Amino acid sequence: MLELINLARTNPTAAAERVTSNLTPDVVSTLKYYGVDANQAKREISSATPQPPVAWNAFLGNAAQGHSQDMANTRTQSHEGSDGSTINSRISNAGYLNATSAGENAYAYATNVDEAMQAFLLDWGVADKGHRRNLLQPNVSADDAFTDVGIGIVRTNDNNFGPVVITQDFGSQPNAKGQLLGAVFSDGNSNDFYDVGEGAGNVLITARNLATGQSSSIQTWDAGGYQMPLDPGNYLVTVTVNNKVVKSTNITMGLLNVLHNFNLNDPSQDAPPATSSAPAQSQSEAQIQTQTQNQSSSNSSTDSSTFSLSSSNQYTPTRQSTSGGFLAKWSSWKARLS
Repeated sequence: MLELINLARTNPTAAAERVTSNLTPDVVSTLKYYGVDANQAKREISSATPQPPVAWNAFLGNAAQGHSQDMANTRTQSHEGSDGSTINSRISNAGYLNATSAGENAYAYATNVDEAMQAFLLDWGVADKGHRRNLLQPNVSADDAFTDVGIGIVRTNDNNFGPVVITQDFGSQPNAKGQLLGAVFSDGNSNDFYDVGEGAGNVLITARNLATGQSSSIQTWDAGGYQMPLDPGNYLVTVTVNNKVVKSTNITMGLLNVLHNFNLNDPSQDAPPATSSAPAQSQSEAQIQTQTQNQSSSNSSTDSSTFSLSSSNQYTPTRQSTSGGFLAKWSSWKARLS
């Protein structure tokens, strides 16, 4: 789901195409019931200005997982926990401290992750499109956008609740270092996009600062994802498999996150790029451009208001807004996100 979230943020046009294509009969009936024009929604999503990607945060992940489990245990879709907790208290208790902004999407009646993303972006039954705004953050500057996310997914055996309960917790903290993030994958279905099961784990990612010569290295997670905090500058980033450099690219880092995926089946990423150092571009000019171009090739809040559906958008400590969630799944359509 992290890849889908970042597709929406860095390449809204590709995300709009994805969530409005191959709609299931259930979703078609739901859109018709709530009077949602899929083509209009596609145009609205596509018109969003790209935002920086969000990096995985374990504290937010624990908060989101706990809230999804709480909703599953109580068979209740809400942004208020059974103990009276809110998004702000949950992320703080989980260890995500001094948040400058926070937001939450929750959906307790998803069939799968893709359907949840359709629900959040199409936002049926929600007049102000709060979930979509959490994901796309329109009218928010890149410098003020979310930087982190945690996702909690719980599966249930209840025919009337779930079967997939999902929480997305977003946040940002002061003075956070920009992170290079993405996935290394083998594109088995040739769709130029990372899909579940395609990730390459334990692959070495190395970023060498072209000005200082200093290098940072990490290994990809089992599912193929990676992320590393980097100081501003120009980097040569390489992918090493079985002690052989198989992919490389130049990346400019500023203060914001940058997304770059490595498709092991894409020969265009094989040739080493030039390694000469160049002055760093501005974050908004260079990094969002880099991540948008990368998502195009790989086919990758806000204000104080009340959201329907299962979204809670809270800017802490001075701005906040909350909302409920999708209430239920009916026989031929899904109840609105409340």
